[in-house]
Order: sequence, then C-alpha cells, then structure tokens
Amino acid sequence: MSYITRNANILLLFLIIISSTALVGATVYFQNNFDKINEAYGLKLEQLNKISEELDRQKASLHEVSSELSIKTAREEQLGEQYQEVSAEKESLEGQNEQLTTQKNALESELVETESELTSTKNSLEAEKALSSSLQVEVDDLKEEKEVLKSQKDDLSETIDELNAKISCLESYDGQEEIDNC
Repeated sequence: MSYITRNANILLLFLIIISSTALVGATVYFQNNFDKINEAYGLKLEQLNKISEELDRQKASLHEVSSELSIKTAREEQLGEQYQEVSAEKESLEGQNEQLTTQKNALESELVETESELTSTKNSLEAEKALSSSLQVEVDDLKEEKEVLKSQKDDLSETIDELNAKISCLESYDGQEEIDNC
C-alpha cells in the first residue's frame, strides 16, 4: 500500500503541479486578455469622452443657432414694424417737404426783395457816412479855427491889458521922463 499511497501522493503532487501550472497559465492568459480588454476599454472610454465632448459642442452650437434664429426672427418682426413706421413717416415727410419747398420759394423771393432794400439802404448809408465824414472834417477845421481865434483873442486881451496899463500910467504922469518909465 505504500506503493499506492506513494503513487497517489506523486499523482496528487503531479496533479497539484499541473493544476498550479494551469492556474498560472490561465492567470497569465486572463491577465493578458484583461490588459487587452482594459486597454480596449480605455480607448473606447476615450472615444466615448471625445464623442461626448463633440456632442456637447454640437448641442451648444445648436443652442446658439437656435438663439440666433429666435433673435433674427424677433429682429425681422421688429424690422417689419419699423418698415411700416418708416414708410408712414416717409409719406408724412414728403408732404412736409412739399410745404417747405413752397415756403422756401416764398422766402427766397422775400429774401431777394430784402436784399435789394438792403443794397439801397447800404447806398444811402454810404452817402450819409460820406456826408458825416465831410461834416466831421469841417467840424474839426472849425474847432482848429476856434482854437486859433481863441489864441488870438487871448493875445489881443493881453495887448489891450498892456495898452490900458500904459494909458493909465500916462494919465497919471505929466512929464516926459516919467513917460519913458511907463
């Protein structure tokens, strides 16, 4: 029996070695497969993240386009209303333009009349200025003549005063010698 027990132990040892080897081989095999699967999972996850980011960008872009479209639609409606307002205002302004053109023509004819009156008034003013200038020159000449006459009057007054003094001196003295002293 010892032979059978020994053989059984060897067989069990052999089976344990084979099992261990198979287990190590399976572990290595599955580890390699797990690494490949893990790598593939990482690539797929990376691709999925890229696709998710692209999808987010596309959603944002779509949202932006949608916002722009709603803004453009609102602007288009607003522009339509403004066009109607501008069109009505244009018609009103054309009517006002016709009135203003008529007023302008009337004012231009009035301006021509006023300019002709102004020209004649300027001519009259120039004539009055010339007359005023000649009168001013004459006044200045008369003032100078007045000053000359005043000076002559003062000189004559002094001469008269001197003569009066001599006359009174002569009247008070009787002799010839005394006359020379006066």
